[in-house]
Amino acid sequence: MEYAGYRFGYRNQDEFTRICQDVFDGHEYGFATRERSPLIVDAGAHVGVATHYFKRRYPGARVLAYEANPVTFRLLQQNIARNQLDGVVATQAALAPEPGEITFYAAAGDDEPGAWGDSAIRQPWHENEVTAAVRVPAVTLSSILTEPVDLLKLDIEGMETAVLAEAAPHLSLVKRVVLEFHGTKRNPDNSINRLIEVLREAGLTPEIRQFGEVIAIPHIQRDDPYWLMVRAERLNGLQRLWRMFG
Repeated sequence: MEYAGYRFGYRNQDEFTRICQDVFDGHEYGFATRERSPLIVDAGAHVGVATHYFKRRYPGARVLAYEANPVTFRLLQQNIARNQLDGVVATQAALAPEPGEITFYAAAGDDEPGAWGDSAIRQPWHENEVTAAVRVPAVTLSSILTEPVDLLKLDIEGMETAVLAEAAPHLSLVKRVVLEFHGTKRNPDNSINRLIEVLREAGLTPEIRQFGEVIAIPHIQRDDPYWLMVRAERLNGLQRLWRMFG
């Protein structure tokens, strides 16, 4: 399929179209920088929609793209090559609290709903015969954060808190974070309260959105499962006041 001037291979058309709409049309991962070659970490890169969005906005950007699912990773590589993106390094790995290898749950068929939620956490939709459990390489976020990062993008299906907590001493290198938070009773360790605490302790100012609206933690609608978008930036004093009272 062609989208935003790029040609993509994908697994599930409904999933792919929705991602393109959110990323290219909704600017879900949009950010402003004066850097000509911003460094971006795209964790949970899927088939590369966000990676292509970043390169479209900032042609000189360096992107480190991580995707755990081996089938999806091959599509990511093919899309990068097909569209002749330079400055992109793609790695087949999940982000995890410890390096090595972890079990990853993925849809066995491309048209199954589970293809929308491949995860290192066994989710409610992974309880049927169309789910495949595979072993995949794992790396820590702290091992990636070796120089200043303009944007850390996380879409890692329930590993957000553990991954950020592991990298807490290194988050001072990150200027901004945009992540999708995945909450479920099956994974109580992925705590939005703890995640926000980790971001604040790193000097980042977070903002939580649910259903497109800014929301405070006590007012989150905690269905099972539920999703949130969290953006966090390293703001100066005036910017923090504007965010609070703006």
